[in-house]
Amino acid sequence: MSSARQPGPRGGLAGRLRLSGLLIVSGLGVELASFFWNHPVSFVLFLSVGAALTGAGMLLYLWSIVTLTE
Repeated sequence: MSSARQPGPRGGLAGRLRLSGLLIVSGLGVELASFFWNHPVSFVLFLSVGAALTGAGMLLYLWSIVTLTE
């Protein structure tokens, strides 16, 4: 057996990219759902939750690429 440890699928860059993808997809899902809901609260949901999740996913993606140490 070798002593070199293989990184897991959730560790490091792959885990951060997966998390950022999930944030973006969930934010876009909230925004898509708000398009089909005809209520004034849907606009608030679109801006506060959907845009926040999508923006957080984008920022996490960019931060993961910038701080890459490999």
